[in-house]
Amino acid sequence: MDVVPFAMGATARSWDEQHLDLQAAAGQIADAPTGGFTAGVSGAAARFASAWQRHATELGDTAEARADGLRTSAADYVRTDQAVASDNRFLLDAVLREAR
Repeated sequence: MDVVPFAMGATARSWDEQHLDLQAAAGQIADAPTGGFTAGVSGAAARFASAWQRHATELGDTAEARADGLRTSAADYVRTDQAVASDNRFLLDAVLREAR
């Protein structure tokens, strides 16, 4: 399997940006006034805004979790590659060293 940790890091940053955008949107939705509606509509408008604020927050949290997961996975791949490279150097040294 070919994994490019740098690409995973770049993708994690993109998810981070989505998280920040969604967090900002959730804040704007929460701050949106619903008092300008008539009495018959203001309750529904407030519930609508509240539901969308929660939805945007949940989407942002999911984006951040994906970013964190990608960073963790990339770090794990790098550590594994380093361990394999170290083992390979040890094995190659044993094979390539001239015995006299």
